[in-house]
Amino acid sequence: MRDVVRFEDVSKRYPGGGARYASLRHDLMQGISRLRRILRGERLEAQGTLALDRVSFHVEQGEAFAIIGPNGAGKTTILRLISRITYSSRGRIRLRGRVGALIEVGAGIHPELTGRENIWLYGQFLGMPRSEIGRRFDEMVEFAELGHVLDTPVKMYSTGMQLRLGFAVASHLDPDIFVVDEALAVGDAGFQAKCTERMTRLLGSGRTLVLVSHNLSAVEALCPRGLFLLEGRVHTLGRIQEVLRNYIDWVDTRRQMHAERKKATVQGRFLAITEVTVHGLDGTERYTFRPGDGIEVRLRVRAEQAVRSPWFSLGVSDGRPGALIMCSMLERAEAFDLGPGEHVLACRILTLPLAPRTYEIWASVRDASGAADLIDWSCLGSLRVEEDLPGSGPSALSGPWMYGPVRVPFQWAKT
Repeated sequence: MRDVVRFEDVSKRYPGGGARYASLRHDLMQGISRLRRILRGERLEAQGTLALDRVSFHVEQGEAFAIIGPNGAGKTTILRLISRITYSSRGRIRLRGRVGALIEVGAGIHPELTGRENIWLYGQFLGMPRSEIGRRFDEMVEFAELGHVLDTPVKMYSTGMQLRLGFAVASHLDPDIFVVDEALAVGDAGFQAKCTERMTRLLGSGRTLVLVSHNLSAVEALCPRGLFLLEGRVHTLGRIQEVLRNYIDWVDTRRQMHAERKKATVQGRFLAITEVTVHGLDGTERYTFRPGDGIEVRLRVRAEQAVRSPWFSLGVSDGRPGALIMCSMLERAEAFDLGPGEHVLACRILTLPLAPRTYEIWASVRDASGAADLIDWSCLGSLRVEEDLPGSGPSALSGPWMYGPVRVPFQWAKT
């Protein structure tokens, strides 16, 4: 297979720090300032924001290649370079074939024109001859499902409708290289399914797909190889399972560090939680477990005065709203009085039905009435669930991490 995309030591620096709008006066002043510094023998530092730093990778013909990473890592910059919307500051980029790109919702769409007029305009913008646009016009309209508003100005369209229009034209260009950014995230489930089917058909016909997405499950299912980009540099390049595992580990480590920074004395009314530790059921302090392991969470509590029947609640969360596991005294009428001074309370969870990732430990305390908080619901620390070998399905690594943190025994059968 030949390479259709090749980046060789590519860097991209966006100018910044100067006037908002370019002007001759600003450029002359900048030039004079740089010349003075050169004459004084000063070293000139590069100006602007470095979006990419010596990035190298290749994509073969007919391959689906994913680019993942946090916001601001430089993913969209790579797609802009492939699409020739902008050009590199250094390095070499080689492309073979016609590029069709969907990088931003509404990119290439004129809001004052109708959907019909935009199809003709956008198609020509992407390099389609008028004869080809006419031949495929009805197919694009049917795919976009916009026949009922075809003669309505696009400024009246919703974001999702604009997306459908742009994707329909870009994907029916039959590009040799199809570039898709996170714009697909705004589509509804039905449209996402159509887009996935369309991209799969393009791959089946020998086209090349370069995909940027935070939908790791779709990335794992579609792309055999990928790139984890971090702060404009290549962090991991290779098999998608390795790339995803390193990205997931990086995200979990950052979340764990964030939770650790929150660890401090949580002061409430008459009561404070001064320390939280996590242990195995054998009493050994540790913070990494395997799915199904049991844990014991110990809260060190300081009572400033006698506190009658405080109700403790402990929760385990994956960072999204709500607790995945809740262990509350309020449910079982378990309570005891605390005298002034230090106390240690332990909550045992006999099994963790959780998929591998980092989880936060939260707690709160209610007063004897059960209605008012002595300590508000607060994040106190974290623990990590790890597993050596994921399953063997197309989303075995990313699916549990993204969608199914709670694990239960299950089995599928045909009846």
